[in-house]
Amino acid sequence: MRQIRRNVFETNSSSTHSICITSRDKLLNIPKSIHFRLGEFGLECENYHDSSSKAEYLYTAIMCCERTKLLEKIKEYLDKNGVEYSFDEPRYYTGTYGTWIDNASIDHTEDLPEIINDICGDEVKLLRYLFSEESFVLTGNDNDDEDVDINVDYEHVEYYKGN
Repeated sequence: MRQIRRNVFETNSSSTHSICITSRDKLLNIPKSIHFRLGEFGLECENYHDSSSKAEYLYTAIMCCERTKLLEKIKEYLDKNGVEYSFDEPRYYTGTYGTWIDNASIDHTEDLPEIINDICGDEVKLLRYLFSEESFVLTGNDNDDEDVDINVDYEHVEYYKGN
């Protein structure tokens, strides 16, 4: 079925996620420790500003995209800044269609590898993503009127994951 949504050709509806990372350092609130949970991110309309939720989104993306080598960079950067960390243990499930992580998902991960490589490949960007209140993740879907466009008045880096 073909549909037109928001004047863009779409073949189906799906999640839309945007990530905003501030370009300013002054609002960094680096904690003593952080726990990286696994979660599920799909069609819900949410705005994640706190460090825990942003860590959950990033860790879930890394695990769903099978980019576990990026965890070593995160650990290196956090060690360098004196931040203790821990990570949820993934639970793997094997079924008829293969193996996947039972306790983690992000709808349509095909756009995420480049994004997470960029964030995790730069210490300053990772710290700004995790520990600035000006950095956030917006989740939504192309069926709602909720806006996942980044509308801020400060310098930032922006990423968009469509369906």
